[in-house]
Amino acid sequence: MSAAAATKKKIVKKAVRTKDLLESNNCIPEAMITLDGDPLTCYTSWATNLPSETFEWVWTLFEKNMRLMYEKSQWGWDPESKKNELQATTARHGAPPCPALMAQLFSSGDLWIVNKWRKFLILKNAAGDDVAYCHYRIDMDHDYAVIYCYEIQVETEYQRKGLGSIIMNVLEKLAVKLGMDKMMATVFKYNIRSLNFFRKIGFEEDETSPMEEAERDYLILSKEQRSEWFKYQPVRYSVETKKIRESRLNQ
Repeated sequence: MSAAAATKKKIVKKAVRTKDLLESNNCIPEAMITLDGDPLTCYTSWATNLPSETFEWVWTLFEKNMRLMYEKSQWGWDPESKKNELQATTARHGAPPCPALMAQLFSSGDLWIVNKWRKFLILKNAAGDDVAYCHYRIDMDHDYAVIYCYEIQVETEYQRKGLGSIIMNVLEKLAVKLGMDKMMATVFKYNIRSLNFFRKIGFEEDETSPMEEAERDYLILSKEQRSEWFKYQPVRYSVETKKIRESRLNQ
């Protein structure tokens, strides 16, 4: 590991241990409104600290929005595995996490950050109802320091009102403040709406995304961040690295 990457790793370790990370870095705007003018507020939580009623809402919304997507995927619909992932339980305490999570764990080459470092950013409407959430984690991906967005889910009546952009703007501000190298997300190839959203805000296919010949049904997307106070050239991924990652996914 290079000296620069070692420094990045220290930044990531410090960040994941910070309780009010978004608040302490002034990443949450004073005012948030939907595209049609409805005011929003937000709060954050460790995945492990979500109240049971909030987690039930998180799970219900995920199932409503994503079950059909997973049922047609190569991974299939595995509710117990996905619940464990959302609740940040490790494989030692339940079913193995889904392949998307395993891809991330393998890609980092370093398992010292386990699921307990996952966090939620949740948006509320003026009535105090939860209406959208983002499930994310700060991690190392090889020599890259990244913010990985696992889920953005929005209630039906609040979709296409700018909530996804609000969430990603908050996380991107955090990425710049912390000196992250990029933001990342995994998206099904047939989830056109999600692909269009991420591409609209500047995401492109990451060099670690599965190769065409692998015939996987998802893409790994990323957006490089331009921190002015911390710059270095991380090691570039090689074709061999991508083959290794594919072989691990198929194990």
